[in-house]
Amino acid sequence: MRHLIRLIHMLSPIIMALVFAFIFGCSHHSAPTSSNIHPAHPISVKIDLTNLDQSENTLLIRQSERAKMPTGSTLVLSDESIKYLQNMLEAYFAVGRRLAEDKYDTITSQSRILLSALDQLKSVVNQEDLDMIQILERTHQYGQQLASSSSIQYARKHYGFLSHSLLDWLHKLALPVKIYGFVCGMAPHVPQKGVWLQSAAEVRNPYFGSTMLKCYSQTFKLETSSLTTQGGSNDQ
Repeated sequence: MRHLIRLIHMLSPIIMALVFAFIFGCSHHSAPTSSNIHPAHPISVKIDLTNLDQSENTLLIRQSERAKMPTGSTLVLSDESIKYLQNMLEAYFAVGRRLAEDKYDTITSQSRILLSALDQLKSVVNQEDLDMIQILERTHQYGQQLASSSSIQYARKHYGFLSHSLLDWLHKLALPVKIYGFVCGMAPHVPQKGVWLQSAAEVRNPYFGSTMLKCYSQTFKLETSSLTTQGGSNDQ
């Protein structure tokens, strides 16, 4: 009997971890290691959530807003602005790829490229569009926090806020390229429980990295002129 009680005691943390993963919509055969702790992990760092939109249906809300826009009302950027936008997105995509690989070495340099492109973009947009300026400034703030991250755990947190801010802005634009979006579903300390954007359709989760590389709870596309929610999930 004592051996049975001891066995149950040893297995209880594993059982609780599996229950936790099931509740939050994403599971994997191995647990995160200390080198790449997922934002949902209880010992992960905390971020101030003041004034944060934590709606679980943020993507659907954005889609609804887009659907109500009159035809042709999406913002069309100038050729110069599109160049800066593409530079910014390339740097952002590069950060996501490195996080998905559990790498931290180029996060700061890519974040600085993103910040430079944002500054250039802000200088050429309509200065009377206060909503646009506000979103760009907020995105710049998150980009600065990402650039100054002291660890990959902090980088993943700030990347989550940056991704949400980008989505809040990009859905209003007539985009020059298709963007693939995903929701992790297991990052409670970042907006949308871990939204991210990619240039490719293959799932590469930047919040879990190698421990749950193919895991997501929702997928969507930012088309060149519309936002289409796909739904579905992939728990691995």
